[in-house]
Amino acid sequence: MRKNLFFFFCALALSGCLEREIFTEINDRNAINHPPSSLHIIDSGSLKSGFKDDPKGKYTAEVYIHSAHCTNAQSKSLGSDFDGYIRITIKDQNTTVARAQMDYKGSPDSDKIQQVYDHLIQQLKW
Repeated sequence: MRKNLFFFFCALALSGCLEREIFTEINDRNAINHPPSSLHIIDSGSLKSGFKDDPKGKYTAEVYIHSAHCTNAQSKSLGSDFDGYIRITIKDQNTTVARAQMDYKGSPDSDKIQQVYDHLIQQLKW
C-alpha cells in the first residue's frame, strides 16, 4: 500500500513539471464574449486562427518568442527552469486587450505557440 502511494505522489508531482502553465492577463474585460470580425496575426506564419486575416483591421495578435541566454555561473551550474517564453498579445490598435505567456524548455515549436494562442482565445471566449 505504501509503495503504491509513493508512486502515486511521484507521478502527481512529475505531472505538474511536464505541463507548463499558461499565464493570462485580460486588460479589457469588455472584449470577453465579443469576438472581432477579423484578427491580423503577426508571427512567422505557423499560427492557425479561425478569424479572417485583415492587415488593416482593428485587432492584431503579436507572437513574441524570447530565448533566455543565461551567462550567470550559478545558473549554468544549477540548470535553468526554462529556456525562454512564448507571449501572445492581442491589441486593439495600440491598446493591449489581453495577453498570454508560457515558459518553454527546449525549443519553441509551433504546437506550443498554438497552445498559447488557443488558451488566450478560450479565455476571451472568442
